[in-house]
Amino acid sequence: MEVVMPRLGMTMQDGKIVKWYFADGDKVTEGEPLLDIETEKLNNTVNATATGIFTKVANEGDTIACGEVIARID
Repeated sequence: MEVVMPRLGMTMQDGKIVKWYFADGDKVTEGEPLLDIETEKLNNTVNATATGIFTKVANEGDTIACGEVIARID
């Protein structure tokens, strides 16, 4: 399953990855905190939407457009 940068507000165009809670190869359970995102207006923790093995595509500090793939959970 691909994890994409969520659109957290109507005007949000991109978000900055502040912190990943998992490293590549870690097991993730649906509902667990996955990452922290910073936008112009807010900071938010995003939870995993699936259970599986985590692989990040984007790194902490990267600014990613909404809808772009940032990680995978297989």
